[in-house]
Amino acid sequence: MYAPYSMSEILVAPLEDRYLDGFHTVLSLTYFNGDPIPADRLEREKPERRAFVAVLDGEVGGVCTVLDMTATRGPALLNCGAVAGVAVLPEKRKSGIGSAMMTWLTNHLRETDTPLASLYAYREPFYRRFGYEVVGRRFKISCPTQRWPKVKSDMPVQRLTPDDWEKLVDCYNRFAHARSGLNVRTQLQWQRVLGENRRLTIYAIGDPVEAYAVISHQSQFWSTDHISEIAWSTRRGYDGLLEVLGGLAINKDGLSWFEPSDGPFYSHYLDAGIDVKVDRPIMFRVNDVPGALSQLKPDPLLDGEFVVDIEDAVVPANHGAWRVSFSGGDVQVEPATDRAWDFRLSIQAFSQVFMGQPDLVEMARHESIQVASDAGFKAASRLLPAQTTYCMDFF
Repeated sequence: MYAPYSMSEILVAPLEDRYLDGFHTVLSLTYFNGDPIPADRLEREKPERRAFVAVLDGEVGGVCTVLDMTATRGPALLNCGAVAGVAVLPEKRKSGIGSAMMTWLTNHLRETDTPLASLYAYREPFYRRFGYEVVGRRFKISCPTQRWPKVKSDMPVQRLTPDDWEKLVDCYNRFAHARSGLNVRTQLQWQRVLGENRRLTIYAIGDPVEAYAVISHQSQFWSTDHISEIAWSTRRGYDGLLEVLGGLAINKDGLSWFEPSDGPFYSHYLDAGIDVKVDRPIMFRVNDVPGALSQLKPDPLLDGEFVVDIEDAVVPANHGAWRVSFSGGDVQVEPATDRAWDFRLSIQAFSQVFMGQPDLVEMARHESIQVASDAGFKAASRLLPAQTTYCMDFF
């Protein structure tokens, strides 16, 4: 296990009981207006989080938590640490605490079988310093009622409650494995997502479910209501969902919701007056290059070999050249000591192409990758094809 980190007088380590009051103080001052954190929230989040502190001069000066999730990369599943609640005492900011925490945490996650990490940044440039980079494109679509697509569907509609979450799992998992970056949820995580402090209604299309939307009904008329979550496993399910949502929008100004960039709406239903914007980008980081690559599940009919050179100043174990070979659905990774690299890139760029959006070809066009061998680059493109990246869990 990666040892506690010490830089000058800063110690970073897992949370212990003796630091609990300081941990809560930092969170309170950063996220709760200085008010006490509700006890029920602390108890609710405790089972699914790992907590860490940075101590300076005997006082907790910084904190962060990690939610243990998974992330899809097509058919593959990888352990992913969802980094949340990163905070530093106001009077101790610019003292190096945040940098010490992120450096230690990245190496700690690597050593605790967590090859990926993700986060929603308050400022992306800060986290780029530690190897994170923006992946995917989350679209927020806001559609006025008068511009709602005229879609007809004969699929059955179910009105469900959060207690019916198991009926959604197969549809959600199909949606997730068709992309990268989505968390394949445990029961506890489903309950967390659907356990908001407001009444939620779920409209599900088909039996078994082929699409669903999670909604908090608002009683006021002529408002723009936001849909908490939508997912689909078939196009007919998606269109059936649009028909139902169109009915819900009748006494509203409109509806808004999030979709991945490969969603059907932008490609097939865009109209003047409908607003589409990139919103709430997520960042990913590959903590363990060989570990992450070896867990991919390529098409068994594909094969190839390449050497990639990674520049990673935060995780020394990632830095350098790696020989990657794949065939029969398996991937082998080992240090490359006897062959020149085929292409070179930073850990930030590698994290992007590993997830698939932007992909290797796009990154090469941006001149974010140094390519020395077209054959090796093409082999890597077969292992790491373009794939829409998206996450519906907020943390």
